[in-house]
Amino acid sequence: MNNYDSSTKQKGFELNIIGYLVELSKKIWIIVAIAVICGLLGGVVGKITSKETYISQISFIVNTLAENETVENSAVSAQINITNTFKYILSGRVLKDAVREACPGNLSYDFIDKSITVETVASTNAIELYVKTESPEVSYNIAKAVVDVYADVVEEIYPNAQLNVCETPIKATQPEVDRSTLVIATISAVFGVLVYCVFILIIFIIRDTVKSADELSEKLHIPVLGSVQFVTNKNKTTKGLLVADRKIGFSFIETYKAIRTKIENNSARTGNKVYLVTSACENEGKTTVSANIALSLAENGKSVLLIDADLRNPSISKILALPEAGFGLANVIKEEATITEAIKLVKSFNLYVLADRKPVSNPAELLSMKSTEEIIHGIREEFDYIIIDTAPASVVTDASIISGFSDAAIIVVREDTSPFARIRMSVEDIDSNGAEIVGCIFNADTESTIKTGKYGSRYGKYGKYGRYGKYGRYGNYGYGYGYGQSQSKKK
Repeated sequence: MNNYDSSTKQKGFELNIIGYLVELSKKIWIIVAIAVICGLLGGVVGKITSKETYISQISFIVNTLAENETVENSAVSAQINITNTFKYILSGRVLKDAVREACPGNLSYDFIDKSITVETVASTNAIELYVKTESPEVSYNIAKAVVDVYADVVEEIYPNAQLNVCETPIKATQPEVDRSTLVIATISAVFGVLVYCVFILIIFIIRDTVKSADELSEKLHIPVLGSVQFVTNKNKTTKGLLVADRKIGFSFIETYKAIRTKIENNSARTGNKVYLVTSACENEGKTTVSANIALSLAENGKSVLLIDADLRNPSISKILALPEAGFGLANVIKEEATITEAIKLVKSFNLYVLADRKPVSNPAELLSMKSTEEIIHGIREEFDYIIIDTAPASVVTDASIISGFSDAAIIVVREDTSPFARIRMSVEDIDSNGAEIVGCIFNADTESTIKTGKYGSRYGKYGKYGRYGKYGRYGNYGYGYGYGQSQSKKK
């Protein structure tokens, strides 16, 4: 029974925070560059707009005690409380009007109002008054006028209180240290980074790619056979990430063992033997997945044949580091070799391989021939499992053709790569041709990689389809059914 139900509805959107953070980490140098550029621009603007200012300062002490009165805690508390009242008086219009009349230079009230700042010193009866302008003379003159007039203003309100000047103003000789340029530069850098991060978040959301294994299962309503973590290839003797290499990592190998078990259970339950492996789009690592499924089954003592049916871009030979000479599926279909001559046993892997080395000019026509189906049916009884690697399903028709004489299909979905609409289209196309959709494999899972602490370079460079675009165009993706035609032009 097929696992795929095209009538099911999608669930609501969920944001993969870890996937988004990983996406940002891939662009860390862009983020740094934006921060530097915005910071420099902000610094330039701050430097141009900043002006030198000069400060004259006056210090006051509040005293509410009568002469010879004993200093008690309650009296000190009263002085501290009344200090806020004097701050209000020194900041008020009455004082500033008096200063305007006493200060030379015919200054406006608004100018004086903006120039004067009054602050209380915490937990004391002290008050600090600052006069800041662009001229040291003007700052000093305003401060001196404050000293001249404040006593008369205070006397009208608190005749028994004393507000004494303990530090008279002096004329500033140097401008105030201006930190506004640094502040503007910092704010500009942070703002630029935030805008870029929001932009990436919007792109991350609207691309509608699959960000997690859970999202894949929920959207397609198909079982996820395994979530393969994002790792690097450290073995220089092979071109791909293979479970036969024990250095590749325990988690990676165990994931394929789990996938193997699910395939074996499916085969035991349904009798399926021929499994097609494909992906929706290029660069999803489906060829590496095909090879590892075959290797995992072979390691379990099964007789396994791995067929490279991606005649447009055959890669199995490269991944397994096989010799260049030999026949492939295309040669057998064209009767240039027998199936016995074309199938080779790779003793190091205990795996049988039918792999082409070079692209052909008419892959769809070859795969559509009756002899192709006869070849698969003719050898199915010779092996426990046949794993067929095919071209991307939404790019060309090859996978759809092969699904017609395959028992089941496995869809490889790489994290944040293919639009969901193209994945669904591929699944529906294969399903309509009769192959059971066994499940999906979520590939290059960065979330599981972070959890296991093994983050690496791009997995997709092994078995990727970077060359598809040069053969034709389809929509906005650069794919096309003209793929492979360049070979014919060369002949």
